[in-house]
Amino acid sequence: MADDGAAADPALVRAWSVGGVQGSETLVQSRPVVRELRADFIADFLRAPSQTTLAAHAVASSGHGAEDIPVPRLGLARFQRWLGVRAEGALTADERDDAVRDRLKASLPDFLQRALSHSGDRELVVFGFLAALHASGDLNKPYVAPPQIRRALAGLDELLGHPARLNLFVCDGRTLGVIHRGGRLLLVDAPVPSGARRAMAHGPESRVQASLLIHDDGPADLPPAPEGAELRRLPEGIFTLHARQPGQVERDE
Repeated sequence: MADDGAAADPALVRAWSVGGVQGSETLVQSRPVVRELRADFIADFLRAPSQTTLAAHAVASSGHGAEDIPVPRLGLARFQRWLGVRAEGALTADERDDAVRDRLKASLPDFLQRALSHSGDRELVVFGFLAALHASGDLNKPYVAPPQIRRALAGLDELLGHPARLNLFVCDGRTLGVIHRGGRLLLVDAPVPSGARRAMAHGPESRVQASLLIHDDGPADLPPAPEGAELRRLPEGIFTLHARQPGQVERDE
């Protein structure tokens, strides 16, 4: 997630979107095109007022040569208390993409179709997950249990035809649901500060905890972990993490 290299090169254009959930509201800050070198993604990321922060970041070339890469549209999809983002832009890379898109749109109830901002396939896939939650009667619940989130993600994956590459992240502020297939997904468990506050119960589970998930297309070898932190590469699959136990990955058998 380091931003220094991009910020130092004026030929590169950055884009990012950061969001969180407060109560039943979603708060999102989007920067579709960032040319100001002093603009800092990390500052925006850390400013998000939520116990679960979701963000997407990209760097593109702004020159006029053959290597130009357009800045992707990275806005986070949101509905009620749900936020979501898909790493990939287009649905698929073959002739089935229109059929998959039609199936997704057909799966959306009218109220979700009306809520679409029509910002592209990233949003449509997230709304496909919401449609799966609605079909099981879970969308209107104040909070959805992790097994139901994983079940909805599995249903969406089946509807999409189990594509070879799919990286989707959805959260309601309390639980993060993930489909990970393609690229690498790193989990960084931050060290517990020595002076961390504890709840009145003073139990070990009340220590301040934090974890960071990073998806990219980096090499297979793990980068060096920050001092005192633990870093691991997560295997592909469908899983959830809870804000109160961010380092514990839950999967179905």
